[in-house]
This record gives sequence, structure tokens and C-alpha cells, in this order.
Amino acid sequence: MKRNILNILTVMSLLLLASCTKILDEQPRSVLTPDLFKTESGLKDGLTAAYDGLRYISGTEATMGSTEMGTDEFTSAASGGSKELDMTPDNGGTGITPATGGINVFWNYPFSFINTCNGVIEFGTEAGLSDAMIAEAHFLRGYYYFKMVQMFGGVPLDLGSGELKFNTNPSTLSKRNTQEEVYAAIIADLKYAEDNLPESARLPGCAFKATAIHYLAKVYLTHGDNQLALNEAEKLLNPSDPYSVNSYGVALLDNYSDVIAPGNERNSEILFTCEHTEEYAFNETAAGWGSGPANKDDRSLSYYVPNYQQFNLGRDGDVGFLIRTTAYSRPWVRFRATYGLLANVFSNKAADSRFDASFQTVWLNNNPDVTPNGLLNQPINYGDTAFVMLTHEVSDAYRASKNYRIWTPSQMDRTIFPALKKFFDPNRQDPNDASGRPFLLAKLSETYLVAAEAAFNLGENSKAYDYILILRKRAATAGHVQDMIDATPGTITMDYILDERSRELCGEQMRWFDLKRTGKWVDRAGTYSLNGVDMITRDIKDYYNLRPIPQGQIDLMGNAEAEKTAYQNPGY
Repeated sequence: MKRNILNILTVMSLLLLASCTKILDEQPRSVLTPDLFKTESGLKDGLTAAYDGLRYISGTEATMGSTEMGTDEFTSAASGGSKELDMTPDNGGTGITPATGGINVFWNYPFSFINTCNGVIEFGTEAGLSDAMIAEAHFLRGYYYFKMVQMFGGVPLDLGSGELKFNTNPSTLSKRNTQEEVYAAIIADLKYAEDNLPESARLPGCAFKATAIHYLAKVYLTHGDNQLALNEAEKLLNPSDPYSVNSYGVALLDNYSDVIAPGNERNSEILFTCEHTEEYAFNETAAGWGSGPANKDDRSLSYYVPNYQQFNLGRDGDVGFLIRTTAYSRPWVRFRATYGLLANVFSNKAADSRFDASFQTVWLNNNPDVTPNGLLNQPINYGDTAFVMLTHEVSDAYRASKNYRIWTPSQMDRTIFPALKKFFDPNRQDPNDASGRPFLLAKLSETYLVAAEAAFNLGENSKAYDYILILRKRAATAGHVQDMIDATPGTITMDYILDERSRELCGEQMRWFDLKRTGKWVDRAGTYSLNGVDMITRDIKDYYNLRPIPQGQIDLMGNAEAEKTAYQNPGY
């Protein structure tokens, strides 16, 4: 993109951000020039900077809102912003426009990091950079473009110096390539990455061969090349022994909960992560509160949490509330799960461990200073159950038998709801801190689901069944493996694949892409419920399948007015 603010100064600033690994190196950074990209050390810094771009589009409120809100999984909670993305007229969802916040991060940030990748690729060989590190740049460029082409359709491949060339010349002119041209570039990059990346990551968070294979399979699937997608995905799969590490160094873990457990992000199932740190000196987040620059910090741990601090612990009139802790996360109340996800997709909670691994429904009294009386006039001591949030209704007699408060769907709204806990980070120093955990971007379990979807599209239903069943058996609670087998339909449907993707991946910045890819957005998300009774209608227009080009981009362009009009996606 030839925006006047995306130029070599951006690249230079990114290199400054990457310099933490050389904190004792007193080189004068004020004299950085494009020639830095002609040295091996400079190119390595550039590659580090290219990875830094992942933080702008992973785990932020904008990216979560753009990919999860307005789907069958999540809707806006009471304090949620960018309600236009939820498209619910009676909740402020007036519709998506070129001025809608959230979407613009997928346009504004990737281009500068793509340009950095262009520089690494263009100058890497001459400067002595290894083929493997050049392959990382190819992978990242393909990754960023894949996000963009799904969001916007065709986007510029020429940033000012020719297609896929490193650009140092600021320009206000821009021309979009076609969607097919962008996909061709993505596929070429990921093929190069697969051929040249090592079988193990150079550093935590760096792409390796299995990462490229997974994303190439996903690109093929999204592009409609189902046989190629299946062939690619199956390179990583080991259906006869899925828990043994294969030749690519990957394998499923025995338990779903271990895959997403805090502190266990370096496991054989994880294919790609966006790295963070809990050390205040390096994580770009002010201790105790702050936001990282340009919303780079990961607060996914807080977005899906109800305001538990406002719920009285005891009987009406008793004083005592939960307190904010690192264990329960800071309640930002941005997004809440739909009733359909909580109650229908996760309908078999006794047999399927993934609901309890993903959602928090029980809160304990974590306030050592209060011991209120509960509903049975018995004390709720520190560590006792304070309240629960169920996904089904219960009888009055059941309520009357419990000392703690119970919320059921009929009592839930955009303030009260179970919390998505898979992003929680109990190891933070302060409850208000952003997460220091790596944000999980790709898991081998999804590769099985990519293969299942491709097989389904090819009419190979039995193969789709087999791949899905591997994940379902893994997810079974103790003694319920046969129940999970029995509950798996013999004939797989696309809706069932999407249900299984929700059970395995809900909240992980994939859902809007899934619904768009499968053509199921309106069918599955056009209406939703908070309480299981009242249905809410979204106004999903056909042209929303492509996000609008941000108005700020078009306003800054120096193109002719007719070209600027044609630059925008249809309908906006």
C-alpha cells in the first residue's frame, strides 16, 4: 500500500522495537538507513520486526471484534465497543461502514510488516542470510496477505517499487491486485516456506515446516482447492497414532485441557504462536494498567469476562463482593457467548471435556475480608462457591437446596454470562496486566478439522468422520469415550464440522473466516439468543462478506476520484 505514512520510517521504527535482543549494543540508531537491510544482522533484526507485527492482529479487542463478534459464537457484551460488527440494530449495531473501528487494524498494520518481509527476501541471499530465515519471511508475508485477502479480497502487491518488492519511496497512489493474484502470491510464499523451513522452530514463536504446511492447507481450503488442501493437511496427520510425534515433530496431546493450559504453550500440538512476555521491561505494557502501543497488548483474557465484582456474594442486603484477581482476570465485559454456543453446540457437557476446559461457570469467594451468609443463611467462607452460571434451567427446589446464587439462561443478559477462560493468565503480576502468554494461532487439532472439511467437500464422508472422531475421542471425559463415539453422526454435515470447530477453537479469532468460507454466516448467525427463548435478528447484508476498505486509506490516496471510488469494495 502506497500510503504516505507507510514508508521506510515505519521499517526503521520496527527495527528499533526489535532491538531488545541487543539491549547492550550501543549502536547509534538515529542513523538507520535502508542499507541496514543489506547486512545480515540488519536483516535478522528486520525479520524479528516482521514477527512483531503479529501482536497488532492477535488477541486485541479490534481483532477479536472483527473475527468473533457477529458470529454464531459471540455477540457484544454490555461494555463492548464497535457494536456495528455485531450488526444487531437493537444493541447499537447500525451496520458495517468504511469508518467501522476494528476492521482497520487488518488493513493499516500488515503492509509495513509485509514490506519488511520484502526487504528480507530481496536482500537476504546476497547478505548471507540462511535459506531457512528467508523462508520465515516468505511465510510471514504469506500469512499477512492471507489475513488481508480473506478480509478485503484483492489488496495491493505493489507497495511502490514493484510487486512484492521492498519499498522505500513514500507514495499516495495505490492499486489493488485481484483476489486471484493475491492468492497466487500467498501460495507461492507458503510453498517456498514449506520447502525451506526447518522441522523445528529456530526460536519460540518462529515458523517451522509444519507451520507452513498447516497454513498452506488452510489457504487451499479457503481458495476452494479441496484436494490440494486434503493432500497438504494429511502430511501432518497420523490417524493411526495421533499422540505420537511424527516426522514433522508434531502430535496431539492426550488431553484437550493441556493444550490450552497456561504455561503449557510449548507443546507438540502448537504450530504457531504470537509471542509476548510478562517482564515489564520488554512487554510494552505499563505495569498494572496500561495499553501497549497501538493496542499491541493481548487482553483476550479480559474481553470475555462478566463483571463478577458487581455480584453480591450473599443474601439480599448482605455486603460482600468478589475482588479482582489474576485468577479470574479483569472483567472488561466486551464479548459474551451466545446461548447457541453455550447450550446447543456444547450440549453434552458430561461427556465432552471441552466446555469445562474453555468456560468458567463457578466463582468462589475470593475475598478474605468478608464472610457473608448465603441463601440458606449459612456462611460463604473464603474459598466456598459464591455463585454459578448454568447453561440450562433448574427447578425452584434445586435452587432452594443451594447456599450459593445460581444464574440460568433466563436470567442472563449482556452483563451476566459464563466467561471464556481459555485465555486466562494467572501468572501475571497484577490483575490489570495484559497477558504475557503466547497467543495460540495454529494447532494441530485444527489441521485435522481442515482435512475433515476438505474431505467432506470432496464427498469423502467416511474420512471426514474419521478425522473428527479422533478429536472427539480425545475430548471425552473419563468413562465417556463410547458416548462421544455414539454421539458422532455417521454422516457428517458442514454444520457438524462447524460445531466441532466451535467446540475445539471457539474464541480463537477464526469464526468469521469459517462462516464466510463455508457460506454459513447468515444461516448460523443471522439470528441468535442470549437466554434460549428470545431470538435476536442481525442485519447481515450480502456485501459484508468483504470488509470495507478503511475510509482513512481512501481519503489519503492521491488517485483520481473515479479510481478512489472503484477502490472501495461493492456496497460501501
